[in-house]
Amino acid sequence: MVAIEHILVVEDDADIANLVRMHLEQEGYKTIHAADGREALERFDNGHFDLVILDLMLPHVDGMEVCRHIRNSGRYIPVIMLTAKSEPANKVAGLEMGADDYMTKPFEVAELMARVKALGRRVDLLSRFVGDSPTEPLVYGELEIHLDKRIAMRDGKDLGLTQKEFEILRIMALTPGRPYSRRTLCERAGVESFDGTDRTIDTHIKRLRAKLEPERNRPTFVLTVWGFGYKFTDKFC
Repeated sequence: MVAIEHILVVEDDADIANLVRMHLEQEGYKTIHAADGREALERFDNGHFDLVILDLMLPHVDGMEVCRHIRNSGRYIPVIMLTAKSEPANKVAGLEMGADDYMTKPFEVAELMARVKALGRRVDLLSRFVGDSPTEPLVYGELEIHLDKRIAMRDGKDLGLTQKEFEILRIMALTPGRPYSRRTLCERAGVESFDGTDRTIDTHIKRLRAKLEPERNRPTFVLTVWGFGYKFTDKFC
């Protein structure tokens, strides 16, 4: 089964849209184009897509709103966000909204193709572990994550994670390479703040790494995304 086949390209610049579609179709993907946010919402609701390449600055309905709509659809669909804005605040906002990846214009089409393929590998990995065999562990090198038993093992040894630590690990490991903000991890893992900020997650990550990483000061599994949050390594994808 192909992890990514149908792609919705949401871009108001016709030249960029045609260039991206041409390269995607040369790689065997099937594409549909939407030239503004309103059309994007309509096409998304009436179609079946495996990936959305989404411009941030759109007429009628902006990319953030389209991304929010996709994330509320009830089905996980990867989103690569494109924008002419390169300020860190815009990148953070896009990732906070649920984008899986982010590229600023101008960009190399070859790099975009590589990112599409990388997302395809992640989606394939996810589908294999949350499909018909939920008891099959996630395996990343010497690390095994047993979703059914809610335990993590390294080299065959139970790491003794707390329920909060396991939940943080589970969320990130199911989508390797995807950055998560501190706020998102707090919300999804049910981590309550003890200091009024989302930095509480840092304490849980520190404890998780102490149990998980062969060298806690040189993490190989749970990686820091500077100025944003954390992600699980994608080197095994």
